Amino acid sequence: MAENGRSFDLRRTAMSKEHHNGRFLEPSLSSDPRQKEREARQSIVLWGKPILTLQYFFLETLINTKEWTIKLWHRRRIVVSLLLLLAILTSTYYIEGAHQRYVEYMEKRLLWCAYWAGLGILSSVGLGTGLHTFLLYLGPHIASVTLAAYECNSVNFPEPPYPDQIICPEKEGVVGSISLWTIMSKVRLEACMWVRLA
Repeated sequence: MAENGRSFDLRRTAMSKEHHNGRFLEPSLSSDPRQKEREARQSIVLWGKPILTLQYFFLETLINTKEWTIKLWHRRRIVVSLLLLLAILTSTYYIEGAHQRYVEYMEKRLLWCAYWAGLGILSSVGLGTGLHTFLLYLGPHIASVTLAAYECNSVNFPEPPYPDQIICPEKEGVVGSISLWTIMSKVRLEACMWVRLA
């Protein structure tokens, strides 16, 4: 503890000798080892010292991999539970049976959500303010659902072709039963997935 205090006092006295109103008074003190290390680190760039940079990159990757392995080892119950869940879901996906109808429905729904979430991500990371993806994807989808809802007097479109094609249901609804809220409820999944990530 006393050693830390002594080194702090030495640094403080060195700073008072070194700096006076932002200028160096003694040039011999400017050869601080930390300053030299900082300059050496800043001179390490891929195009200047490619082998050294790649060596540091691989060493840092190795250190990060070791740290993540240790963290995962400390949480091995969670890791084993997630791997077991993944194995159960994979076997459910590939084994034939009566449950395949629900598996296909969930797969289609998840891919649909991933599509709109992907568009939301694209609009936030490089395609401007989101207006572009709205005008190209979400806006036309909402417009086609709105037009079909007013034409069919219903939003109960048959599910197998619905996201790709909008076909009027066989049983028509009551004229004037379509409101803004029914249309919003029909496109809320797409809009929420797009907006949350946009």
